[in-house]
Amino acid sequence: MNKKYQLVIILIIIALSLGIIKLIFGYRDRGEVTNLITMIPPTPTPVVDSNYQLWEQLPYSGKGFTIDRYLGPKQLAIKVKGIDKKIVEKKVIEWLVEQKVATESYKLVFE
Repeated sequence: MNKKYQLVIILIIIALSLGIIKLIFGYRDRGEVTNLITMIPPTPTPVVDSNYQLWEQLPYSGKGFTIDRYLGPKQLAIKVKGIDKKIVEKKVIEWLVEQKVATESYKLVFE
């Protein structure tokens, strides 16, 4: 009978020894809280191109006109609706001065 159950007895001894080792060296939850440091990437600050300084203020509307887009570097597209272009040009230049932009460097294209 010993020879018949020799393998079973060896497996029981191995299982008991592994159980004892786990009890001695196993994981114990001690209630400790570990602080994990998470990296939050910085939010990129928008880079304002000197050729497109008014990008965030567009579209801008006034009485009888709308500035809705750039046509190119420092070229503003202005849609005029039933008002003289010279009046619109004065109002746009006033708006550029309010935005602290060099007015002589911008080209105004009327549509």
